[in-house]
This record gives sequence, structure tokens and C-alpha cells, in this order.
Amino acid sequence: MALLAAAAAVTGAFLPLFVGELRFDGETQLKLTVTGWDLSAEAAGPGIPTSTAGEPVRNGWALAGAGLLLLIAAVIGLAAARRASSPGGKFAAALASGIGAGFLAATTLSIGLQAISLHGSFRPAGIAEGTDGVTTADSFGVGFWLVAGATVLAIVAATLAAGRGKRAPAPPPPTYDYDPVTPRYGFPAQQPLPRPQPPVNGGDALNPRRDQPGS
Repeated sequence: MALLAAAAAVTGAFLPLFVGELRFDGETQLKLTVTGWDLSAEAAGPGIPTSTAGEPVRNGWALAGAGLLLLIAAVIGLAAARRASSPGGKFAAALASGIGAGFLAATTLSIGLQAISLHGSFRPAGIAEGTDGVTTADSFGVGFWLVAGATVLAIVAATLAAGRGKRAPAPPPPTYDYDPVTPRYGFPAQQPLPRPQPPVNGGDALNPRRDQPGS
């Protein structure tokens, strides 16, 4: 699951994270696309300016870093999944998964906050601001939802790794019908003696009574 989350996070960086459209009378005139590496504007027809100001936030670096951390967590988790793995290895797998999931979750939250900021700033300006029929529409892109899904997978992977990283409970101590404590002089504890059997027919089994004449 950590490996799948890493692949989804890196792939989402190259897909649209945020998409906006400038419409006139319901028809799209300009389309704005923001990925983890670039910000581009595409005109629907000729004669429409498509220049953009400023540099986009390079979220791709953060998503690539989160993918690398989750890849390392997957490798450590694969090694810790063996039966002969030590508790330290399982703890390392849980720790690496938690760090990768936390880093990816923070990056996804940051992208969401950037999208909220773009939603507030993506609107008609200048002459188009007071023109009737000019509207804007924006939404999260497929890349953002892929990154959000990767975050959920990473959190689940970290939870499973943390659960398997716990030590198994110690078995209960054995119970005895006798005191197994060794005396202080070093003699081993003796097994309990068999219980004596009750006499047969209520008589004395060891000293039977003789009824022969002359006895």
C-alpha cells in the first residue's frame, strides 16, 4: 500500500491539480491549468491573450519527496514482514511509514490551501470585471484527487505497519499442581508423589485379617 501511495503521489504531480475557466456567455474563452510543476493558460480561440504573471508553486518537489519516503517505507516494511524479523525492524517500518504518510498529508493540505487561494484570485479583472456575461469556474483537477487518494492509502499503510510493529503479548506463566520452587541448597524440585489409593472393601489392604484356625 505504501508503494501504491508513492506511485499515485508522484503521478498526481504531473496531472492538473487545479483547473479554472474564463467564460463569456457560457462559452469557455480561457482555461487555466495548474500542475505540480507548471501553470499554463490556454485560449479557446485566436486573439485572446494567454500570458500569466508570476511563478507557480513547485508542489512536485514535495510530492516527489513524499513518494521517496513512502518507497523507503515499503522496502523496510517488506524486510520487516519476514517471520525472522526483529522487533526493531518492525518498529523501523512503522516509523518510516508514519513519516511518509505525515509528509504526504501535509503536502496535500498545502495544495488544498493553494487551491482556495486561487479560487479567490481567479476572477475577471480590469475591463472584463464589469462586463456582463463574463464568469469564471474553477475546480480541483484529477491530479489533486489522485494525491488525496494516495494520502489515504499512506495513512492506512502507516496504521497497519504500526499495528504489526507491536510486540506480541507474553504467554501466561505455566500452572503446576505442586510447588516447583527449587530449595536454596540447589536440589531440584521433586515430582509430586502419587496419591494413596483407598482400601478395597473398607478393609486393610496391607494387613489382611487371618481367620484360619489356630492362628
